[in-house]
Amino acid sequence: MLERFPNSVVLYNIAGASNAGLMQFDAAISSYKQAIKIKPDYAEAYYNMSVALNDKGDLEAAIESYKQALKIKPDYAEAYNNMGNILKKKGDLEAAIQSYKQALKIKPDYADANNNMGIALNDKGDLEAAIESYKHALKIKPDYAQACNNMGNALKEKGDLDAAISSYKQALKIKPDYAEAYYNMSVALNDKGDLEAAIESYKHALKIKPDYAEAYNNMGNTLREKGDLDAAISSFKQALKIKPDYADAHNNIGLALNDKSDPEAAIVNYKQALKIRPTYAQAYYNMGNALKEKGDPEAAIDSFKQALKIKPDYAEGHCDLGAALLLLNQTEQALVSYKKAISLKKDLNAAISGLGNALLKKGEHSEGLDKLRQSQGSILFNIKSGLSIK
Repeated sequence: MLERFPNSVVLYNIAGASNAGLMQFDAAISSYKQAIKIKPDYAEAYYNMSVALNDKGDLEAAIESYKQALKIKPDYAEAYNNMGNILKKKGDLEAAIQSYKQALKIKPDYADANNNMGIALNDKGDLEAAIESYKHALKIKPDYAQACNNMGNALKEKGDLDAAISSYKQALKIKPDYAEAYYNMSVALNDKGDLEAAIESYKHALKIKPDYAEAYNNMGNTLREKGDLDAAISSFKQALKIKPDYADAHNNIGLALNDKSDPEAAIVNYKQALKIRPTYAQAYYNMGNALKEKGDPEAAIDSFKQALKIKPDYAEGHCDLGAALLLLNQTEQALVSYKKAISLKKDLNAAISGLGNALLKKGEHSEGLDKLRQSQGSILFNIKSGLSIK
C-alpha cells in the first residue's frame, strides 16, 4: 500500500502502529518519522513515536517527542499524561506531577491522570495527597479497580490497615480476577496480624495467577511467621521454581532453615542468594547469624563486615557483629560495634544489652549494669559475673 501511496501519512502511522504491536520498535519509529517528514505538524505521529520510544527504553527521546506533539497540539491531555508516566519512570516525580496537572487542567474528568498523579504523590511520600487524587479518579470513574488498589496501597503505607483492606475489597468487587489486589490485601492482613486470612488471600492470588512468584514468596513469609516452617519452605521453593534467580526467596528459605536449626542448609541458601545478588546486605547479615549459631564466630564476623560494607548504617549488623566479637573476647572492638549500633538506632535493646555485657566483661560493672537496666527495665536478672540487680 505504501508503494502505491508513498505520501500517505495515515498509512505510515498505521504501519508504525503495526510494527510497534509486533515489538519491532525501530521499524515503528522509522514509519512515524516518515509520516512526520511528510507532515511536520502531525501531532499524533509524534505521540505514537513517543510510545514506541518508551517501549524501546529511550526515555529521553520519548519525552522530547511528547514535547513536539504538545508544541503542535497544546491541549493534548493524553500526551501530558503519558509524558508524566515517563518522567515518573525516570524518577523525576515533581516534573511528572506537573505534567499530570497540565493534563487535568485540559481535561478535568481524566481519571487516568488522577490515578497516575496519585502514584507519583505516593512515591514522593505525600500519602494524603495521593489518597485525594485516587478519590478524584474514583469519583470520575467509580468502577476503576486499579485506583481502588492503589488507594489501598497508600492507606496501607499510612498505617490505616482496615481502610486499606476495604479498598482492596472494593477493587476485587469490581474486578474479581485482580491478582495484585489479592496480593496487596494479603500484605495488609499480615501486617494486621491476621495470618490465616493473609494466607487465604495469597491462595486466591495464586489461583488467578499461578506463576506469581512474589505471592509464593510472601505466603512463605506468613507461613514462617505462623510457625509452619515446612509449608513455608515449600512455598519458597515454588517461588524459585517459577523464578530461579529470586534472591529474596533463597534468603527466606535460609531463614526458615535456620529456624529449623539447620544452619548448614541455611548457609547454602544465603550463598545462593548472594550469587544472584552480590550486594544483598541482609543475606550477608543472616548468613553471619547462621555461622555464629553454627559455632564459627570468625566466619560470622567476616559475613557481618560484608553486610556493613554494603550498608554501613545497618544497626542490627553492627549489633550482631559486636556479639560475634564478644564471643572471641575482642571486647574493645565489640564495644565499638555496640555503640555504633546504638548511635544508629537508639532503642535497639539487643545492642544496649550487648553493650552492658561487654562493659561487665571489661570490668566496668556500674556502667554495664546501667545499660542492662536500660535494656530490660527493672527485671531481676542474673549475670555471668555473679552480680545481680533489682
